[in-house]
Amino acid sequence: MHGAVNCASIGCPALRPEAFTATRLDAQLEDGMQRFMGDRTRNRVSNGKAEVSSIFKWFREDFEKGQRGWSRVEDMLASYAAQLSDKPEEQAALKARSLPVVHLDYDWSLNGVGR
Repeated sequence: MHGAVNCASIGCPALRPEAFTATRLDAQLEDGMQRFMGDRTRNRVSNGKAEVSSIFKWFREDFEKGQRGWSRVEDMLASYAAQLSDKPEEQAALKARSLPVVHLDYDWSLNGVGR
C-alpha cells in the first residue's frame, strides 16, 4: 500500500493514471511499488548507500511483517535492486543486503503547486 497510496505531496509515490480495481489490485499495487522504487528522486543507490524514502523509516514495521518473505527493509530493497540501480555491482550489494540504508528528507510540498 505504501507504494501506491498518495498523500498529494511531492515525496509520495506518483499518483496512478487509473483507478484501483478489485480484479487488478495486486498487479496495480506491485506496479505502484516498482514505479516508486524506480523513481530515483525518491529511492536510489548513491555513494555506496541505499538512499530511500523516509516512508521506509516511518512505516518500517509494515515492511518487516513477513509478507513476500521480507523480515527486514533490506529484504524489500533486495527485491527491487533492479529498480534502485542500473549497476550490476550495486544490485548485487543490495541483494547481499550489504549496503547501509539512509533515509532521504521527505518533500512535503504539494504536487502541482506552482508548476
